[in-house]
Amino acid sequence: MLQLSQRQILIVVLLAILFGGASLTNLGTLEEPLDPSISVLRFLTIGTSLIFLLALSGRNSWNFPIKPLPLSFLWAAFSFTVLLSGFVNNEMTAQRDGFWLLIAVPIIFFNALPKLMHKSANLLITLGLLLGVSPYILISFLVNPIWQSDSKIYSGIFPNSNQLGFTTAILSSGVFILAIGFLFKKRSLTEVLIVNISLLICLAVVLISNARTAIITFSVMSLFLIWKLFQKPKNFSIAFVIGVIIAAIAFIVNAQNPWLFERIAEIQEKDSLSGRNDIWVKTIIDMTLLGNGEKYFEINFGLGAHNTVIHVLGVNGLFACVLMVLFAIISFFYAWLYFQKNYREDCYAIAPLVFMTCFWMLSMGEGMFGSLGNAMTIAYMLSIGVIMSDLNPQATSLEFKLREEKQLFIDVEKLPKRRR
Repeated sequence: MLQLSQRQILIVVLLAILFGGASLTNLGTLEEPLDPSISVLRFLTIGTSLIFLLALSGRNSWNFPIKPLPLSFLWAAFSFTVLLSGFVNNEMTAQRDGFWLLIAVPIIFFNALPKLMHKSANLLITLGLLLGVSPYILISFLVNPIWQSDSKIYSGIFPNSNQLGFTTAILSSGVFILAIGFLFKKRSLTEVLIVNISLLICLAVVLISNARTAIITFSVMSLFLIWKLFQKPKNFSIAFVIGVIIAAIAFIVNAQNPWLFERIAEIQEKDSLSGRNDIWVKTIIDMTLLGNGEKYFEINFGLGAHNTVIHVLGVNGLFACVLMVLFAIISFFYAWLYFQKNYREDCYAIAPLVFMTCFWMLSMGEGMFGSLGNAMTIAYMLSIGVIMSDLNPQATSLEFKLREEKQLFIDVEKLPKRRR
């Protein structure tokens, strides 16, 4: 089983409260806003967990990260643009969020918390995410059982099925990280079975929710697992056998009680983009350099942007949008370098790549970005922090080569000199 110290368990619990509190935003939409009391509870849980986490980290880690420079520069430029957009559009909320992104996020999420978790950051973030998000799925099953649902599309305790699908996709990102980590480090059969069953449950819930963006996200994240399985033929063979067994069991279950499979097959079809393309086209036409303000989508459409990049383009403008896209591209590059450098020592080093993939894939169908956002937004920011708290991969590679050359020189000097 996973071995954690008492301090690490405390960090996981606090992270779970942080992720769980942030996920309360999924219980509301622009059409059905959150109850004010739930919003208060959300900020209370987030604030409390952050206070305790920062207290554990100590003041010595409260500073701005500067490495790698491209990431820190692009984030600072993006945050400053958001702040400037708030002043131009004369919006206090946008100004507040701009200061938060520019100052608080780098100190808290990019530096203090990753350093608090040190080398176990990837595992602790993953466990905290699983512990914080899974209650939403479990409560959905208990409060609104699938077999008692009148609708063909299951939404659980959420206002619509998309929220359920997004939450399940976020949960599955953590399960995928554990599954991939287990391939690098031998785990007990019980742990492997729990992870595999969890992935199957996540897949079933995503399918029943009919959240197409969540289905695509789940499929893309599964490619990481397939990729690692292919690299180890023995594991791939075992996985193939397990897959055949599961398929056989599913066939038998379907023959005895076809309810679940009929529910999936009977999911009502929707328009390919559900009218979102009209919102996106209009936003591109109306775009300005510094945005149209926080109320742009509510005033013009009565709906959200349903896309993170389009949301930033409409609210904060073209400059912020371009900087965000550049930050996303560069962050993937450094996440890959981080994985290549650390996976031999940290079997969960793929976590930043998986979290970033989940965040940006879900961003295709929903506005995921915000001052705090939801659980995946925070996991994404913490992943950036994990990369930043690690040494610059290129510099580290150079230092490693220099150490190798120095050691080779020392070894040559120690060789017995040839007698003349």
